[in-house]
Amino acid sequence: MTGHPPVVLNTLGCPDWPLETIAHHAHVFGYDGIELRTHPDGNHFSPGASVEEAERVGTLFRNAGVPVTSIMGYTRFAFTNPGEIAENQAVMRQLIALARTLQAPFIRSFAGQLPPGADRSPMIRTVADALRPLAEEALADGIRIGLETHDDWCSGELIRAVMDRANSRGLGVVYDILNAWESGIEPWDVAYPKLKPFILYCHLKDGYRLADGKLRYVLLGAGDLPLRAILARFKADGYEGAFSFEWEKKWHPELESPERAMPHFPHKVRSVWSEV
Repeated sequence: MTGHPPVVLNTLGCPDWPLETIAHHAHVFGYDGIELRTHPDGNHFSPGASVEEAERVGTLFRNAGVPVTSIMGYTRFAFTNPGEIAENQAVMRQLIALARTLQAPFIRSFAGQLPPGADRSPMIRTVADALRPLAEEALADGIRIGLETHDDWCSGELIRAVMDRANSRGLGVVYDILNAWESGIEPWDVAYPKLKPFILYCHLKDGYRLADGKLRYVLLGAGDLPLRAILARFKADGYEGAFSFEWEKKWHPELESPERAMPHFPHKVRSVWSEV
C-alpha cells in the first residue's frame, strides 16, 4: 500500500471543460485517475461512443498520467416493468464494452428510486437478479460493476442484501459516504461495516444543512461530515481503494469553480490521511 489512497477526479465537477483540459488539470492538480461521466447527453462521454473514440479517450488520459479508473454510468434496475430493466441491461453491456476499450476497471451504476408503492424485498431481488448476469460478463473482462449508495439505496443493510443475493465477484459498491451519511438512515459507522467487504471505491465530498433543509456542498473538511473519523477508520482497516471527488458542479452551478475546488481535494485527503 502506498502512503495514501488514490484520489480520482470525477468529471461531474467540470461540465464545461473539454476532455483535453480535464486530462491536463487532473495531472497538474495531483490526481491519480479519472471517473468519467458517461451519459446519453454526451457530457463528457456517451454510452454509444465508438470503439475508436473510446480508444482515443483512453489514450488521452493514460498519456496524461491519469487513466480512466471508472465509467460513471447511469443505469438503473429498480423497475416493475421488465422492458425497462432490459433497456438498462443493454446500456450496461455498452458500458462494459467501453470499459474494456478504455481499460477502466470499474463501472458505476444506480439501483434507482423505488417505484411508487413498491415493496423493498421484491425490488432487492429484481435489482440483484438484473445485475448478476451483467456482473459476470464484466468480470470476464476484469471489470467490476459498482452499485452506488444513492436514492432509496443509502442503507448499508439494503445494499448488503443486493450483494448477498447477486453473489458475484463482479458486483461491488461505490460508497458515496455523504449520500449515505446525510440520508439519516443510519450512522456512517453502522453502515460502513456492512458495506466494507464490497467497497470498490468511494465518492468523497462534504456539506451541511441550510436553514431551509437543503444540503449545501462545501470544500472537503468545511462541512459536517466527520472526515477525520471516517478516514481514520478506513486507514486502520487498510483501505486501498480510491476516493473520487464528486463535486456536483453540473447540478449546482453556484458551487465554486473547478479551478478552486479541484486542487484542494487531493491535498486535503492526503494531509488528513497522514495525520490520522
